[in-house]
Amino acid sequence: MIRRLLPLIFVTSLAAEEKRVPTAQAMGLLKTQCMGCHNAEKKKGDLSLETRESALEVIKSGKIISSLTATGDEHMPPKKQLPEKQINLLKSWVQAGAAWDVAALKKFGELTPADKLAALPPGHAPATALALSADGKWLAAGIGNRVVVRDAKTKDLPVIATLEGHKDVIQSLAWNSDGTRLAAGGYRSVLVWNSADWKIANTLAAPLEGRVTGLTFLADKATLILADGPTGVKGVLHRWKLGEPKPAQTVEAHADNVLSLTLSKDGKQIATGGADNLAKVWDAATLKEIAKIEGHVGHITALAFNHDGKWLATGSADKELKVWDIATKEMLMLLGDKSAPVNALMWSGDSSALTYLTDSGNVFNITELKSHDGVRLAFTSGKSKKLVALESVPYAATVTADGKTTFAALDSGKVVQLDEKANVTKLTSDISPLTSHSPTLSYTRDILPILTKAGCNLGSCHAKSSGQAGFRLSIFAFDTKSDFMEFVNDSRGRRVFPARPEDSLILQKATVRVQHEGGQRFEPDSEWAKTVAEWIRQGMPFELPNQPTLNEIAITPGEKTYRKGEELALKVTAKYSDGSTRDVTALADYISSEKAIASVDEAGKVKASTESGETVIVARYMGQVAISRVDVPAEKLLPAERYAKLPVRNEIDKLVYARLQKVGYLPSDTCSDAEFLRRTSLDAIGMLPSVEEARAFLADKNPSKYEQWIDQLLERPEWADHWAIKWGDLIRPNPSRVGVKPVYLLDQWIRQSFRENKPWNRFMTELLTAEGNTHKNGPVAIWRDKREPIDAATFIGQIFLGVRLECAKCHHHPTEKWDQTDYYQMAAFFTQMKRKGQGISAPISGEPEQWWFAPGTASIEHPVTKVLLKPRPPADKEIPIAESQDPRAVLADWMTNPKNPYFAQAVVNRVWSSFMGRGIVDPVDDFRASNPPTNPALLDWLAADFVQHGYDLKHLMRTIMRSQIYRLSSLPNETNASDLKNYSRSYRRRLPAETLLDAVCSVTEVKETFTGLPPDALAKQTWNHKLESQFMDAFGRPNASSECPCERDAKPSVVQALHLMNSTKLQDMLVNAQGRAARLAKSDAKPEQIVEELYLACFSRLPDAEEMKIATSAFTAKDATRQTAVEDVLWSLLNSAEFVFNH
Repeated sequence: MIRRLLPLIFVTSLAAEEKRVPTAQAMGLLKTQCMGCHNAEKKKGDLSLETRESALEVIKSGKIISSLTATGDEHMPPKKQLPEKQINLLKSWVQAGAAWDVAALKKFGELTPADKLAALPPGHAPATALALSADGKWLAAGIGNRVVVRDAKTKDLPVIATLEGHKDVIQSLAWNSDGTRLAAGGYRSVLVWNSADWKIANTLAAPLEGRVTGLTFLADKATLILADGPTGVKGVLHRWKLGEPKPAQTVEAHADNVLSLTLSKDGKQIATGGADNLAKVWDAATLKEIAKIEGHVGHITALAFNHDGKWLATGSADKELKVWDIATKEMLMLLGDKSAPVNALMWSGDSSALTYLTDSGNVFNITELKSHDGVRLAFTSGKSKKLVALESVPYAATVTADGKTTFAALDSGKVVQLDEKANVTKLTSDISPLTSHSPTLSYTRDILPILTKAGCNLGSCHAKSSGQAGFRLSIFAFDTKSDFMEFVNDSRGRRVFPARPEDSLILQKATVRVQHEGGQRFEPDSEWAKTVAEWIRQGMPFELPNQPTLNEIAITPGEKTYRKGEELALKVTAKYSDGSTRDVTALADYISSEKAIASVDEAGKVKASTESGETVIVARYMGQVAISRVDVPAEKLLPAERYAKLPVRNEIDKLVYARLQKVGYLPSDTCSDAEFLRRTSLDAIGMLPSVEEARAFLADKNPSKYEQWIDQLLERPEWADHWAIKWGDLIRPNPSRVGVKPVYLLDQWIRQSFRENKPWNRFMTELLTAEGNTHKNGPVAIWRDKREPIDAATFIGQIFLGVRLECAKCHHHPTEKWDQTDYYQMAAFFTQMKRKGQGISAPISGEPEQWWFAPGTASIEHPVTKVLLKPRPPADKEIPIAESQDPRAVLADWMTNPKNPYFAQAVVNRVWSSFMGRGIVDPVDDFRASNPPTNPALLDWLAADFVQHGYDLKHLMRTIMRSQIYRLSSLPNETNASDLKNYSRSYRRRLPAETLLDAVCSVTEVKETFTGLPPDALAKQTWNHKLESQFMDAFGRPNASSECPCERDAKPSVVQALHLMNSTKLQDMLVNAQGRAARLAKSDAKPEQIVEELYLACFSRLPDAEEMKIATSAFTAKDATRQTAVEDVLWSLLNSAEFVFNH
């Protein structure tokens, strides 16, 4: 959009009249929405908007129009389209001359004067800095905005002085070499005390611009090297001699704040670590850069020179600890456990060991360090040992000269002492406690919803695996506590400014007072900004005492019929455990499942389109989901009497008609007898009717022939094989992984179960609770494949409950209420399975394994909280399980309980989808609140009827096929052409691979042969995807090596069309001397009789007059023989859409 305005800026500004326009606001828009990407450093799109001159450069270069690439952003700013109001503001600014107000730009990111700081929040007094005098006599600790000095040579380290003067939290401390002066860095100032009387001797202020995050005295005892800079903007080093009004030297050291600073033992080198992920080494006397060290992907939060100053150890927020050769800038060692960011580190006196402290509170010691010889890089881990876990986050640490005692400053405000044996002693303090208070805001209830709505924890932003710009959040806030620590504690709390909450980095970034690539997330004076600032002012509590938990959200209206073009604002209400409610409409996220029918904006305003149909608006708030159904019917609904006259064969018809009447669709006409015959045969048994069956059915005038034909199909032996293939797709594991024999035995068990018409609850229970030898009991193969509890949970949830829990394995499900706890509690049902054998994968998978239930307490560890979780089924309470009870059997009982909706609904939905071309919930294995059934009443009735009739699959199929809805034509009428969800017509479906191959064999009368199977075996009797068949592979036969048990892709492809047209296999079947074409060619049948048989064989119908004319003309074509004519006609029919599709 800015490029669109640039020519206008150039032209209009030359002759524009003076007008009163909101120049300052226009400058603000450019600053907040554009300059984060279009600046001199990033110059995205070859465009910088930091100055008027740089903006006009692009016009002078002629690059006014830039085409979008396939991966380019569809609009600017990329995160959020500008509203019309802001676009109009920029237009008016351009039309008035595009005046460039430098002063207005400078106001964004203006530095806060130090005298404007307020008192720290009550209770906010973290211990952020430590300094031990060179002689080991005094230990200084920055606690809140005060410096506490202790006598380190006396037992219990008594406090000898409490120094005040800073308003913000102390950021850094340093003693000079003789201990006569102590310097403390705060916000835009450094205070220096004389240790003789503890009075302030010096104050260093202007030109400091931010928090002084690093301090060290040089050898002359009176010169300080200090680091400061505006937060999130730059890191600056100053060399400042005490008594002088200004620094003698200033160097811009980093592109973001300096977070760590240290001096080498000989005083000749200084190292700095920045929020720009770089470490640098400087000459202490001249501040000349000696080395720039690159290799971390997170902030450099800890530094330490070894004893001779040749090596530098760096610790980072990326959880890595590295040692570098300063001269060569090569990494010598990669150390540590990589479990948490490194906050502090120290070498032993002889550099033979390293001690480091992490953000998780753990203290480690690494010994036996080895470096490479400089010829070839070799990573060494050394020998790492965890010494102790501290009570809270350590911000700083220091060690005595003899290395026997370590001190650590904690975010709790305490200072602890560790002796050689890692015994921890808390240092007592006589500092009076800060005033208690009662905050009203919390992170979980008030701040996290704002961050989520602003998009901060999306995978495209700060929830990337490596974070963004040093700020890393968990995706969808699945690790809330960690996110809170990142927000409040990371890098000594750089993102929050309790003494001036409005100027906290988190708000400066979100409102773009500091450059933010994500653009402006909310306005500086918005309620969100005020809420975040007030929360920081209140001390940043994670949760409030007795804070109620969020139970659910409700959306109003839950269902509505909209006129075309109608708009309506939704309302979302959060409901809590104490009965309270809260309007969270502005904080909820919204999405429409069908934007072509109705759209929804970020505020929850729905707008119906001009198209008829239905959609669902999904509202999501803090892991809870609610939906609002949207129906946009035709402008003129049909009269009720049109529906009253429709044929009703069972309850299915009534429920579908009720839905159709609501949306204004009239069902298509009844299909022809031929279509019914072919459709039912393909759906029920995966076979085409024979020519004889087709002739007999078409000639039969008995009105009950339809029910009789359905009953015959369900008793055919092919029924079991057809449905065994469908369920085998979902259940059958990869033979290369679990062995050929276990897969074969499982396949035979499935087929036998269908031959018996085994009740579905019993089928699932036997599979779920299987035990024994994989070479004797087929269902045990499942456990050999899904051998980890989490894999079993995913499998059972998806196949038998229709729930995709795997999305909650690593984070909160993005569109459902499932979280990691739900996922792992489901997995806990499978933790008591034990096994004995050689394992999986070739060649050992050929050996058997024994699986059995071992009595004990079923539980599993939560990967984040480390809490042991007990079994609990989805969306229900924990079920008490005795140690002697198999948790799988308990789960099976829960699943098959008639009151449990998931199990019965999941299976009837799958079967319905097979017969009707689309699940009532679609995809069929994705039941969730944000993917509701298109006809809830229909799904409920089918499930209840299925349970009432003993989980009988044949009863379910019979009920579906006997309905009028199943018998509808696939041809649309004037009302239902756009209907793809409500079953107002039959949906055409491509035949599955096995069914299509069997159909080709049936029509050509040539059998396909499969290795290891009898000569007359059907394609649907194959049990292993490795049984070679290019035809079935081309038409979507699933590969059992796939980990995701998904439905087949029924969409046709060019490959399939080409395969039918050019397959040598098909050509061989056509010309086979024993095939139908040869038989008919040799017969006495007339061409018309031959064509009739071919049509009946392929389509179960007779050809019409035009089709007969075209087909018989093949017999009189030039150079045609009777044999080639039959082959050509049959080839044409096999390649037709009518043959490949069930319709």
